[in-house]
Amino acid sequence: MKLRYHYVSMSSSKCLRIVSCSPAHSEIICLLGKQDLIVGKTIYCDFPKDLLKDKPTIGSWIKLDFEAIEKLKPDLVITSNIVQEKIALKLKEAGFNVYHSDPLNLNQIYEDILQIGNIIYAKNEAELLVQDIKSKLAQIEQKNQKNSYRPRVYIEEWHDPPTVSGNWIPELVQIAGGDYSLIQPGKRSIPIDIDQLFKYNPEKIVISWCGFGERVDIIQVLNRSGWDLIDAIKNKNTAVMDDSLLNRPGPRIVEGTKKLQEFFFSKVAVR
Repeated sequence: MKLRYHYVSMSSSKCLRIVSCSPAHSEIICLLGKQDLIVGKTIYCDFPKDLLKDKPTIGSWIKLDFEAIEKLKPDLVITSNIVQEKIALKLKEAGFNVYHSDPLNLNQIYEDILQIGNIIYAKNEAELLVQDIKSKLAQIEQKNQKNSYRPRVYIEEWHDPPTVSGNWIPELVQIAGGDYSLIQPGKRSIPIDIDQLFKYNPEKIVISWCGFGERVDIIQVLNRSGWDLIDAIKNKNTAVMDDSLLNRPGPRIVEGTKKLQEFFFSKVAVR
């Protein structure tokens, strides 16, 4: 599947000023050593904190201050995800130069990083970063080669209604050593069919609600009506994981995958 993105070529010879509305891209730009290019960010662009803490804030995920963006005189505004697609179009119509991406699988994440590398004149650094991510994920996967046991896993992206994590999450679960046949790789997250979930009967449940970080009361999940029949609930094999390590399509998916593997093959919840 081709990465869906639109990018308007800049009139200037070099991109010098970027407003990043995408936490993932803020991370990527910083890891490519180009954090000085970022002149504006959202409240969710929180990592690496020491590199981004003093950057001006231009809004949240879908509520952006166009006047504040205009005052920063960006050469480029970066948006991501289907949730920001309409915003990207409005920004483009307002005359801003926009890069928008919406990766749904690992290969598209890699392609996105390479695209950003090309745009900000960090092509070699981007190639090395992608190689590093691939290598580290391969090392994690290699640890499972001798394991015949693959726990059934349910990862929840949202709670109202309960929504199974899709996109690249099935690939990360596979790499970490789990079974995740509730949704196919590259499919967007969808509300879970409760009958399907009960039939699947996950042995491990990971709560990774978007925007919550680790601020989730797991008791809410444990006390859901009827869910006590699920093996993961009965055996208290549940974990809360910072959503930025899983739902954010950037380099820290490696850390998230490591945490998944640790949880899958231990009896201790990972927080």
